[in-house]
Amino acid sequence: MKRTIVMLALGFLAAAAMAAGETPAPAQNLADRHIARGLKCESCHADAAHPAPVKKEKCLSCHGGSYEKLAEQTDSLEINPHDSHLGKIECTKCHRGHKPAVLECARCHDFSRELHIR
Repeated sequence: MKRTIVMLALGFLAAAAMAAGETPAPAQNLADRHIARGLKCESCHADAAHPAPVKKEKCLSCHGGSYEKLAEQTDSLEINPHDSHLGKIECTKCHRGHKPAVLECARCHDFSRELHIR
């Protein structure tokens, strides 16, 4: 069951990346992918020497400009993680930066049933 949820989370993230024209690199975390694209720690963290979790406004400044536009970018997914009843949650709920991503929705939802995956 946990493996299915992890695979769904990775699939959602990969689909979002492909929709944005990116080639996902599952072996890398989000921070590594940003560094590979030429960004520095200071691009996301105001104080790279004492980094705090990145706020969604900072993420949105590069990824869509607004939560609504970000939801439009991932609208082709069967379940759009950016258009949910949870509202405009912090990006770091799913995108962990220096750790593997998680799918916050899977805390309550069983996607193997909802997507009819066997």
